[in-house]
Amino acid sequence: MNPKRLARLLFREYSIYSIYGYSGGNAAYADEAGPLTAELRFQAVTKSEIDNSRNELIVQQAWYHGEGAHAYACLKDSEIVGLCFFWHGERYRKRNFWPLAEAEAKLVQMVVLPEMRGRGIARSLIKFATREMSRQGFKHMYARIWWSNTPSLRAFKHAGWKRIATVIEISIFRWDKPLRLKLMSMSSQGK
Repeated sequence: MNPKRLARLLFREYSIYSIYGYSGGNAAYADEAGPLTAELRFQAVTKSEIDNSRNELIVQQAWYHGEGAHAYACLKDSEIVGLCFFWHGERYRKRNFWPLAEAEAKLVQMVVLPEMRGRGIARSLIKFATREMSRQGFKHMYARIWWSNTPSLRAFKHAGWKRIATVIEISIFRWDKPLRLKLMSMSSQGK
């Protein structure tokens, strides 16, 4: 039997994620997150500001907001062109892909409008949001990124986050829960 065919029979699906992390307390890092140009600015945003966007892609992200969530945006001419959301506490426990302790949060969603990509907005938005989350007392932040999402991997790396682990999940035929392998980076500690 063909090995690929055998694998498809045994394994329903797989996923491979890089886990990136940031540990707060770097004052120099906090000062670096500024606007890319005079026309762009970064700020925390409310759910109603997201709901009132003229762009459907931005409006579709509004459900990430709410109790236990923090939302940050990049704005151009008062229009949201990029968003990221952190979850923590009970809000995140429902997802719980990467376990969080007290004073920890996970960046669960990031989007930059297609016409605004390639300008460093994601990197700057990550830096701004990380600084703001640190100011609110969050000591560690994490993000899960699909292993082949090169633009996101690059944005987190250039924003000063470090790859701390790789997580591989394999759904095996007739198993209720996927098999999860967590491969920690040599430089990471804890988790």
